[in-house]
Amino acid sequence: MAIVRLKGLNRLTKTLADGTRVTYFYAWKGGPRLPGKPGSPEFVAAYNDAVKDRRQRPKETLALLVSRYRQSPEFTGNSAAVQAEWGRWLAKIESDDIGELSFKALDDRRVRADLLEWRDQWQDRPRAADYAIQVLRRVLSWGVDRGLLERNAAAGVAELYSSNRADQMWDAGELARYRAAAPSPEVGFIAPLACLTGFRRTDLTQLAWPHVGDIAIKKPTSKSRGRAVQTVPLLPETRELLAQIRKQQLARHRELCALAERKGRSHPPMPVTVLSNTRGKPWTPDGLEAQVIKTKKAAQIDKHLHDARGTFATRLRKAGLDKTQIAMVLAWEEDRVERLLNTYVDDDPLILEIARKLNEA
Repeated sequence: MAIVRLKGLNRLTKTLADGTRVTYFYAWKGGPRLPGKPGSPEFVAAYNDAVKDRRQRPKETLALLVSRYRQSPEFTGNSAAVQAEWGRWLAKIESDDIGELSFKALDDRRVRADLLEWRDQWQDRPRAADYAIQVLRRVLSWGVDRGLLERNAAAGVAELYSSNRADQMWDAGELARYRAAAPSPEVGFIAPLACLTGFRRTDLTQLAWPHVGDIAIKKPTSKSRGRAVQTVPLLPETRELLAQIRKQQLARHRELCALAERKGRSHPPMPVTVLSNTRGKPWTPDGLEAQVIKTKKAAQIDKHLHDARGTFATRLRKAGLDKTQIAMVLAWEEDRVERLLNTYVDDDPLILEIARKLNEA
């Protein structure tokens, strides 16, 4: 007997409360459940009816919802940077399997499992996984507001990334291992500069030499569309690192100019941004983060780039700033600053005093 393969058939195995494992079949992912056993006349007939109905109905899918959201003022009213960042995730939603989910499927409570499965492909990058759900949740919310959907299936999804990680910090040994494992000096500068400025990845890529003053860095923040300016005091070690970066950029520029001469091309310009890649070009946010992830994995460091903000807070405290001043620089709540300082800074003198007494005894 010939075997008929049904295109798009989706199988889902579940464990019931009594421990029994059962397998359900659907005409497609998010489609109607099919009765009977695979290959039976009842099963094939139900499949054919479902496919026929799907072809006749308008293609009201999540991908279509994303396309319409792109044209809405709720999306176009954002800054160019936000549109670019969100646009990458919107494209993932459109191109992945969940983009084929129908409006009817999106209103079904069972679809939440499909959305979580889609998110979990980035479980090794919890911040990225949370960002994916954030964008998806916003699209579904927009669909509910416009009367296209009855419910937001992504509402209330717990974040994978623990907010307490923002209170962690890179120590000197980890930064040294990071720089040693970096594939180039340009990559090696990223994490140390983040720890000395508290800048997020987008602000790191946009930081330009004109932003660096005599006593502070003054840079329009990416989240405010340039309306707000973040002022970061220059610490002695920050000046030293910036000098190293500039020296490396000059050396790299000489190499690139020599290469251009050999190929009969004009000399490339000097980088305007503080951080640049080996081609003298500014980093993209994704490119910068990818290099950091690869390097810290090679160095066996269990820290994230975002943890650099907590590291910067401790450096500011050791430089003499109080919790109110640190909160102003980082735009944090004072109790968050106090919790971090109590953990990583304020106990240092006490611990050293205990160690001194133990040695004396």
